Amino acid sequence: MKTRIILLFSLLVLQSCYSPKTDIEEDKHPEIPEFPKFSEPAIYAEKVIELPLSQSSNCFYQQKDDYFFIYNYPGLDYASNDLCQLFIIKNGKPVIFEKWKNIPKINNFAFVGDHADLYVNNRKYLAPNYTLKEIFPIYNLDDVQDKYEHLLHLGENEKDSAVLQKIAVEQKQLQDNILSRIKEIRYIDNEASPGMMNYPSSSVSYLCNSDSENPFYIMPNFLEESRAAFEMRDVGYKDSLYGKLRPKMTLVHRENRFTREISKQHVDSTFFNQKDRIVTGNVWFSRGNHYVASFGYSPVYMYYYDLKIKNKTISTKEDNTKMVITSIVKTASGKYFLVNNLKAGKFQVYFLKN
Repeated sequence: MKTRIILLFSLLVLQSCYSPKTDIEEDKHPEIPEFPKFSEPAIYAEKVIELPLSQSSNCFYQQKDDYFFIYNYPGLDYASNDLCQLFIIKNGKPVIFEKWKNIPKINNFAFVGDHADLYVNNRKYLAPNYTLKEIFPIYNLDDVQDKYEHLLHLGENEKDSAVLQKIAVEQKQLQDNILSRIKEIRYIDNEASPGMMNYPSSSVSYLCNSDSENPFYIMPNFLEESRAAFEMRDVGYKDSLYGKLRPKMTLVHRENRFTREISKQHVDSTFFNQKDRIVTGNVWFSRGNHYVASFGYSPVYMYYYDLKIKNKTISTKEDNTKMVITSIVKTASGKYFLVNNLKAGKFQVYFLKN
């Protein structure tokens, strides 16, 4: 009897945590076309770019005047896709589309500089039209050791003493030469460690002399002490290489950085006025907290929108079983729609003129 009561109680608890499917409703407004079409046939959003849906979370954005910049890099898909891609878009048309092999040594940074130039990895696109670019060098002390790697014997440092000494001398010469050329350093942090740290970090990017004719990128090992000084522990922060160069470092402002999240000042949350919705599907979920688990189905909706454009009020609808508009970005010339097209398996960007 006791076992039955426990079993019955367990079933009641499970039932209370389970969400059943919601009934699917019929389309209330079959006369309204689905996005990117609108109730006014002469008005429609044009597709600007399209990427695999898996890349939607690897896209970073920035908006400048009439320009909309999209930077895409492989992220976790690096094994199957090692390309970086940059889209410079103006008035709904790609002005620049470039792709290149990812550079694993570089943190995938991108930002707009003080003079509106665009910096992406080791590339600089010159304002105002961004059609001219410069590719600048990357300096890494490890490249010196790589040059002599074929002469080294694994685990036999005594045999390699002469080669190791040669590597150390060349690294010091290269380090001194490059550091002597530094006038200023753009310190580009990341979301995990915002702000300047008091030591060189592999998660930070160091771009030197960015506004000069000869910018270059240095790896963090250029800011580290020599092995002897490090082992002796006789170098304080102020006297360290990093401490001496710290006054030359300028933190790149967050508002100039490319981010996954569109800046709030560029998001148009009032453009689409939701007037109705219906349930068009159900999606399975499993979630909860440490004490109570919950599972079952969540409803998926079709949304109906009104929007005003060209002194007209027109309508469209968005079925989230097929596509999801994740953001609407406003510019002076029009609006960009960032869309996860689930049916096509694509991430798409559309443009609608004002």
